[in-house]
Amino acid sequence: MLYGSVSILTETARVLRTKFNQPEKDIKAALRVISRAAQVLRPSRRVAVLKDIPDNRILKCAVAAQADLIVTRDQHLLALKEFEGIPIVRLADFLRMFPGEGE
Repeated sequence: MLYGSVSILTETARVLRTKFNQPEKDIKAALRVISRAAQVLRPSRRVAVLKDIPDNRILKCAVAAQADLIVTRDQHLLALKEFEGIPIVRLADFLRMFPGEGE
């Protein structure tokens, strides 16, 4: 199961808007797709482990979801290796967990 949160969706929209110059219609379409694919949570617990607030939102969501795994490219998150028993891995490492899938 894929999990997200309202704050993660908001941050996703901000990044698509500011870093990638995506038009609003495309941002809204992307958020709709993500919202359909993911269970969107509203975590209440505060997490302040890393300096970057959006990174902490990922950790907070993972704990609220009782996630099995965090998959990311973010170097700050990857440096933790795990958070409260939840392993943090790169996408490439995650994909290697399923050899032969999709062939």
